[in-house]
Amino acid sequence: MLAVYLTLMACTMAPVFAMQMGLNPAILVWLAFPLVIVKAVLLVDHFMEMKHAPFGWRLASQGWTVVVVAVLAGIHFVA
Repeated sequence: MLAVYLTLMACTMAPVFAMQMGLNPAILVWLAFPLVIVKAVLLVDHFMEMKHAPFGWRLASQGWTVVVVAVLAGIHFVA
C-alpha cells in the first residue's frame, strides 16, 4: 500500500516539478494525461477496492478515465 501512496504522490508532484523546471505548458499538458490515467487506475483498484470486482465494473470505472482523457486530448489537439 505504501508503494501506491508513493506512486500517487509522484504522479501528483511530477507536473509541478516539470513546471518549476521551465517545461513548456503545451508539453506539460501532454505529460499530465498519462499521469491522470495511472492515478485513476491506482485509485480505482486500491481505494475503491475494485481489484477483485467483476471485469465489467473495473472496465467501466477505469475506461471512463480513458474516455475523458481522450476527449480532453482531442479538444486540446484541435484547439
